[in-house]
Amino acid sequence: MAGLLALASVRDPQALHPGVVPLVAPALPLWPAAAVLLALLPAFVVPEEHP
Repeated sequence: MAGLLALASVRDPQALHPGVVPLVAPALPLWPAAAVLLALLPAFVVPEEHP
């Protein structure tokens, strides 16, 4: 995940630092969003253990 976020900061640095004047909702950049979803994948894929 850290690697993908680092790649996103190199490819499009403004996407990770949106402006605040004028105040608008920031766009959801694809690379950081994909990195976070990829990092969350094991939480949904790994089956639960039962004692």
